Amino acid sequence: MTTNTPASNNDGANNSDAKGPDSFVTEAYNLENEKSMKQFYAKWAADYDQQMLVELGYVSPFLIAEALKKNLPNKKSRILDIGCGTGLTVVDLSKAGYTHLYGIDLSEDMVEVAGSRGIYTNLKTGDVNQPLDYDDNFFDGAISSGTFTHGHVGPKPLREICRILKPGGIIACTVHMDLWETMEFKQEFKLLVSNGIIECLSLDMDKFYETGDAEGWFCVYRKL
Repeated sequence: MTTNTPASNNDGANNSDAKGPDSFVTEAYNLENEKSMKQFYAKWAADYDQQMLVELGYVSPFLIAEALKKNLPNKKSRILDIGCGTGLTVVDLSKAGYTHLYGIDLSEDMVEVAGSRGIYTNLKTGDVNQPLDYDDNFFDGAISSGTFTHGHVGPKPLREICRILKPGGIIACTVHMDLWETMEFKQEFKLLVSNGIIECLSLDMDKFYETGDAEGWFCVYRKL
């Protein structure tokens, strides 16, 4: 296998002109650095679920969880929630009987809310743009919703996610369509495929919210 330089060195996914479905998401899309991100989520952690689920009809976490369940039916699978936030992305996995759920997020306040759900085996506060503190071939699956988007995380973590997945492990994640090419997600996934590291199982455009147009790619890949 040939090893190439990653397609992008961008740590974040910033766009000062990004618009969300309301002022709350627009503010989230335009976070400029780690400090502003921590401050934003410290302010909103307690009300995040209300804002996203009730007021905006956020469905992305549940759609990507369904995609992971379809491709990773073993409920004893060890799964990492990348940018776990308050834990919305794995709520349905827990209800379906998946019990080995791990999570990592930059915001201590969001991790605290996630921990209060009582569904995680292990939670960490950490920057997913840095090397992940997990062993090689540790996880059966990785999932992420709302992390690879404006003002948050670029494609840099994808190689680390591949490293910590077992052969045959599944990554299921959403990527905002505005960033798919401009932040080189498309190129990085293509490079990982061409290098024989992963294979694409499905790549679908769908909605992040109940109303409105499709906003992003729902990606499912398997590590080879």
